[in-house]
Amino acid sequence: MREFFFTDWEGPWVTTDFAYEISLLFFKNPAFFERLSQYDDYLSYIRKKKDYEAGDTLKLLSPFLLAFGVTSEKIREFSRIAVRFIPDARISIRYIKIKPVVISTSYRQFLEESARILGINQHLHGTEFNIEDFSVDKEDKRILKEAVDTIASLPEIKVKPGMRENEMDEDSMKSVYWLDEFFWKKMMSSSFRDVLEEVKAIGGERKKKIVRKYVENFDIEEIVAIGDSISDHSMLKWVKERDAGIAVSFNGNEYAIRNSDAAVVSDTTFGEVAIIDAFAKMGVEGLIEIIKSGNMNLIRDEIAKNLSNTKFYWLEDSDIEKVIEESEKMRRKLRGGAGKLA
Repeated sequence: MREFFFTDWEGPWVTTDFAYEISLLFFKNPAFFERLSQYDDYLSYIRKKKDYEAGDTLKLLSPFLLAFGVTSEKIREFSRIAVRFIPDARISIRYIKIKPVVISTSYRQFLEESARILGINQHLHGTEFNIEDFSVDKEDKRILKEAVDTIASLPEIKVKPGMRENEMDEDSMKSVYWLDEFFWKKMMSSSFRDVLEEVKAIGGERKKKIVRKYVENFDIEEIVAIGDSISDHSMLKWVKERDAGIAVSFNGNEYAIRNSDAAVVSDTTFGEVAIIDAFAKMGVEGLIEIIKSGNMNLIRDEIAKNLSNTKFYWLEDSDIEKVIEESEKMRRKLRGGAGKLA
């Protein structure tokens, strides 16, 4: 029985990059978060740091939010105000007949508040960060506040999929060395140690484990999973490697596309709703047929009529470099600065 589909939140449904935008609000420095995000890519994809996952930018960000006096309620308030959805999200969600399992790297406060707007109240999995559980020294807070501008001023860390550390340029490695010293020595010997150790962002392998748990607990045979970024790559790859699984990139970047079976490039959530609806009615084999043939007659008229600017790709039959280019262009169009991040 096809009861569930699995999906990321920011990217496929929400244009807001919560971590990026809350950083802008409280730290007033976009380069600060960009550098943290690049460092996250390096740690997860090149160094493969033990117990570190793609998406752990949220772990790195948490001490700074604490230092600046951000509370859980402030996060919820900001979430209700700041959330922006991919076009047609509020309408298209009504056509979905199976249950979404939302697996998001974003803090749980943001996920719950934004998902509620679309009427989704169950099967929500986000990063737990209960700020009020932590207590830190005043002097340590001062040091972190001063570090924001320093981190922002570090050279860009240039990382690409498949790159090795010895291929990285000198400026990138200067930033890596500085951040290594700051996070894993200075902060680990401060009152922020507990924050870094206890906040576990839901990304990478942790997303995959959630999908596996559902598969085992609900005896799921056929799976569709939707993602768009590096934090989804383990989940997508695992689903792709299953006989009865389809991994779908929705306006994804290179990390997502290279680990997916199919790609959707679209300016509307009807693009992914078409995938979900076809899967719910016809299963994996029927969905593959639709993607490969491009036959929209197999999709309900009320969904298909909204797909004029949507392209579906079965990736093994496609020019993957061209798909990456098209997908990342749409990603930037819909998500702005957040779309440039991995």
